[in-house]
Amino acid sequence: MTSPGEGGAPIPELLSSEHLASTGYITVVRDTIRFANGHEVERTVVEHPGAVALVVLDEAGRWLLIRQYRHPARRNLLEIPAGTREAGEDPDLTAAREVREETGFAAAKLERIGGAWMAPGFSAEFITFYLATGLTADPLPQDHDEYIEEPEWLTLDEVYEAVDAGLIEDAKTMVALTLYGRYVARNGIPR
Repeated sequence: MTSPGEGGAPIPELLSSEHLASTGYITVVRDTIRFANGHEVERTVVEHPGAVALVVLDEAGRWLLIRQYRHPARRNLLEIPAGTREAGEDPDLTAAREVREETGFAAAKLERIGGAWMAPGFSAEFITFYLATGLTADPLPQDHDEYIEEPEWLTLDEVYEAVDAGLIEDAKTMVALTLYGRYVARNGIPR
């Protein structure tokens, strides 16, 4: 039996779930689901505890971006700071920790500006986005499995130019641009 989901569309019934693999904070499962029309299909899902991503702004309104090696991309990507939530951890706590670990700054104000499913075709990762302001130097050690170079400060126009030039190819940074733009528009903040 299905139940209504967002917008009234029925949610398929979960018939079975088979554990395929686990490593670190990621688990891979194969689910069998039944749609309202009776069709049964399998879906492989990467279960993920969720993450946070941060638009870190200084007093001049510049964005702090980091370069971080991303192994699946086989390159260093220019992106906003982000981090994975511990199992069951409130995203607000993750955001406060990650801004310090990845940027060396604590934020006097962390404000949620939205969220997004990053690859819902196969992954359960949901990222909660924050605006981090009121920065003071207060670093935490980086995670042992990360290497982050010195942060780069870019104006909003420079961030857009980097996207246009293909220098920013990170999806969460592009989502952040949209969420930040909507935040600015809602709050009547001059750009």
